[in-house]
Amino acid sequence: MKKFAWVAGAALLLAACGGSQDTRVPVALGSLVTPASAPWLQVEQDTQDVEVRGLDDALTLKPTPPVSEVLQARLRQALEGSYFTDLVVQCEQVFAEMRVDTEATPASVTLELGTHCAIHARGLGSDKTYHVSPSMPAPARADYAKALSALLATGADDIARQLRADVDATPH
Repeated sequence: MKKFAWVAGAALLLAACGGSQDTRVPVALGSLVTPASAPWLQVEQDTQDVEVRGLDDALTLKPTPPVSEVLQARLRQALEGSYFTDLVVQCEQVFAEMRVDTEATPASVTLELGTHCAIHARGLGSDKTYHVSPSMPAPARADYAKALSALLATGADDIARQLRADVDATPH
């Protein structure tokens, strides 16, 4: 009962102070998705919001299409020419989160982007987790939606380069 009273009191105190604002911002990422024909490369689709950490108030970016769909499109485009018979690439566990460092000079924003991919070719397989952390100066007028678009393009292309090297190194 004491725990309940303590939790209720804390909630009332937070409400009286106004608490922190939880802002949700839609982000249009359709321009990052271009058609490509590499159906042998799949990224597990997941609707995921992107949290922006390091700010005084909570900020959540709601990308459309989802980060996993953008990542799949960018990977397919970059690896389209790397196909060989019986190649299958399956990626899952897409992770994306932004961090703002207001103490840096100038302030910066970093995207943590990662996925786990399995490469299967003619009975042989390998798997690896890919992780990148592209950064840029914090955007003017706190336009984190624009920053997400730029950092996601850079990060997805970096993962594509790493994955392409692993696919090219696969015996075929």
